[in-house]
Amino acid sequence: MKFLSILGGKLALFMCKLLKRGSSFPGDFAYKLDKKILTKVEKPKLVIAVTGSSGKGSTSKIVTHVLRDNGYKVGYNSKGSNERGAVITTILENATITGKTKVDAFVFEMDERYAKYVFPYFSPNYVVITNITRDQPPRQSNIEFIKEEISKSLNKGIELIVNGDDPFLMSFEDDGYKTKYYSINENEYSYKNNMFNTLNTYRCPKCNSVLKYNYYNIETLGNYYCESCSFKHPESLYKVTKINYGKKMIFINDKYKIKVNNDMLYSFYNTLAAFSVLSICGIDEKKITKSINSLNKDKKIFDTFKKGNKNIYVLNNKCENAQTYNQSILYTLRNKNKKMVVLGWKEISRRYEFDDLSWLYDIDFELLKNANVDKFVVTGPQKYDIAVRLKLAGISTKNIKIYDDLYKAKDEINSYKNDIYAILNFDYVVPFNNIMEVK
Repeated sequence: MKFLSILGGKLALFMCKLLKRGSSFPGDFAYKLDKKILTKVEKPKLVIAVTGSSGKGSTSKIVTHVLRDNGYKVGYNSKGSNERGAVITTILENATITGKTKVDAFVFEMDERYAKYVFPYFSPNYVVITNITRDQPPRQSNIEFIKEEISKSLNKGIELIVNGDDPFLMSFEDDGYKTKYYSINENEYSYKNNMFNTLNTYRCPKCNSVLKYNYYNIETLGNYYCESCSFKHPESLYKVTKINYGKKMIFINDKYKIKVNNDMLYSFYNTLAAFSVLSICGIDEKKITKSINSLNKDKKIFDTFKKGNKNIYVLNNKCENAQTYNQSILYTLRNKNKKMVVLGWKEISRRYEFDDLSWLYDIDFELLKNANVDKFVVTGPQKYDIAVRLKLAGISTKNIKIYDDLYKAKDEINSYKNDIYAILNFDYVVPFNNIMEVK
């Protein structure tokens, strides 16, 4: 059965490559042939998995780049699918017909809900947990549910590398898992008083008292403590100790200077997470720094360019995850000049039919009310829902322009004289660049 399931998966993989389709199908097919397929292929000495509500794709991409740059042969589910089938496909793609591995390491971007179907049978050495936030409500329910789903996948032999700025993630160490932390120190854009009404968690996980903060970085991420018990921010092994936003530069542990592709907060967290796990698994820190600094700019996540005298910022956001939108709003607030904000998407989700918009009310659009935004362009199938949300945030309807899609908004956008912030789901990034005539 082992030989037949691997052969079946490889044949399916070959056909999918010919048809240029299906990163998950070969793995799903092999799994149907043999439910124990993951236990029948050889595992290399190093397996790193990255999971969490957001940031797992960018973090795993950095980890893969650094390992390859330092001579490792790496298997990586790079096509964007991060469920069981995609992981099995990646393993089979990098194994012989007899199940022997052909790589030195695997790096898996792993969906939070599907890790429990993979890790118990093909256990990682290290698991990075980037964050747990309210994300994809119809599928993910709530943060407690997601934490329990991740916990089901773990065993005590796995070492966790966890975002220490998230108080909710501290419970993994309390559950007995070997845990190391990374965090970002107070910096130019940290703030002292809570700016967001839609926090994921704000109570102490030990005694349920309201948490206090020395500073916030975004929503609940920051330096926290409880006045009623011993709960507090952990001592982090890896810290961003300084940020130079103008030069897009971070300093890790006051020693390693790393150039980041953009000056968005989530990019700093993702870069730090990758640096942390790579160092913990034994890669020389100077080599990690050099490799990260050689990374090319990823325009799928963030892009900025000039058109005439105005600056254009393209901020890729994940629908159904308010925290990514809130980070983009904070980024927009840095610019005190007049500006336009463009909002929209083609589709909310490709995983189910529900057009759930509850997450739209977790985004603090209220912060843009006094941000010198004199024009909002809203577009796409849910354009009126976005417009209503802006109106409820106190934004004047005379400043809201509504269009069926981006192409119909082309003249409105191109004729605008000041800076433009396009806060878009990934499916509108290419259309936006097209109307801006970006090559």
